[in-house]
Amino acid sequence: MGAKTEKPRSSMGKRKLLRFVFVGCLVTSFTIFLWPQAEPPRVTTQTVSNITLTSDVDCQPDFEALHRLDIQKLSQYVRREVVAVQSPTNVLPLSQRLQVPLFPPKSQVDQHRLSEEPLHDDCLIPQQVSVQVPPPPKRADASHIDFGVATTLERLNDSLDAFSHWASHNNAHIFALIEPDERAHEVLLKANTLGINLSIEESSEEYQRRYFSLVPHLAKNMRPETRWSCVMDDDTFFLSMPELLKGLSEYDDTKPMYVGGLSESIPQVGVFGLMGFGGAGVFLTRPLIQELSRPEIFNDCQRMDVTGDRRISLCIYQYTSVRLTIDHRLHQLDMMGDVSGFFEAERPPPLSVHHWKSWFHADMAKASLVSNVCGDSCLLRQWHFGDGWILTNGFSVVKYSTEKKPGDRSMELTWDSHNGAVFESYLHELGPLRVKDEGKISYLHEDAITDEDRVRQWYVHRDPEKGDQVLEVIWRSG
Repeated sequence: MGAKTEKPRSSMGKRKLLRFVFVGCLVTSFTIFLWPQAEPPRVTTQTVSNITLTSDVDCQPDFEALHRLDIQKLSQYVRREVVAVQSPTNVLPLSQRLQVPLFPPKSQVDQHRLSEEPLHDDCLIPQQVSVQVPPPPKRADASHIDFGVATTLERLNDSLDAFSHWASHNNAHIFALIEPDERAHEVLLKANTLGINLSIEESSEEYQRRYFSLVPHLAKNMRPETRWSCVMDDDTFFLSMPELLKGLSEYDDTKPMYVGGLSESIPQVGVFGLMGFGGAGVFLTRPLIQELSRPEIFNDCQRMDVTGDRRISLCIYQYTSVRLTIDHRLHQLDMMGDVSGFFEAERPPPLSVHHWKSWFHADMAKASLVSNVCGDSCLLRQWHFGDGWILTNGFSVVKYSTEKKPGDRSMELTWDSHNGAVFESYLHELGPLRVKDEGKISYLHEDAITDEDRVRQWYVHRDPEKGDQVLEVIWRSG
């Protein structure tokens, strides 16, 4: 037999290598196909209703509110329900401390929740917060006070919502001297709808002359029950008519009296003098306004070449023995920019504020809506939460970089200086003061609506880069 021919070893090696590669590829393919897939990275932003939402927004916010607030990018939306429970007593601290945190830690979100469509209710912190508020005072009767304002019809119309907080359904009377305008009847109709007793008279006089003309105009229109006449600006805001009446009751209105507030800034006092600044509200008793309205006095004073509120003061000083009685609760608020220190101070609320839609922005008409649920004394009342956040109702929610001591009455000087004012310039009205906390985190009150028997407030922390953070506080009566 012939010898058996042996296949070359190199050929067999190649076949084994091919089989090994084939099996390896097959195993690799099955491994790739069957191995659990890694979850793709979570999308960090999405755009809904023209608003960019970051991945931290895990609920459906109120887009209608966000558009009103002009939110472009949102990184947080939290809703908190607060129940206002009437205290059996009027004696409550201005600032109350709560054990509950304002922003509880987020609970762990399960996998099932991740696959669901986010809901608006998911924004709501489940636990309600109950707070004590003073019993609301009886409805005020302000029939003995007349208010006078010199302005334009457009500005008067814009002011009516704010006026309605303190002048509706309480028999107060507002007299307005405006430039001629054929639409006056429309504003009168709106005032009547809001429960405001408004009278309008047109005048072609220059503004400062028209302002001082309020003196004889108020005197001419006094009713038998009138005891006080107030000359004010169209952006003067009284936080509580019951508190204003209580404050005025401390004075003897049967005598000539001139009651007002100085500017908070000494340089402003230096420019305009020791007078009742008009934005704070200038209060004149019946005997005094009658005396100033005598033609021989009024005509001489009307020729003075000074501003309207200063003209009132110089006329009083020149022709009577009356001098200004300073009421430190009436505030001109000659402050610009960030006025948070004034409103967040742990002090009784002022009787009046001014410049709130010009020198600074704090919509007092919207801020006051919460009083529909918890009364006037609830506005600007404070609650310290367990996690260090402080709610100043209707103005802000803040956390200081250094925790305030209980009962600290000092006011943070946050506003911009004006007319060369320095720290000491404000002590006469606002001391004690403390320096600005640069590390403070703030949510500012920017909107509010009445929703049936509730009031909804929106506090916003602005951060264009990371996204704005929104806290919605829902108030209802307990």
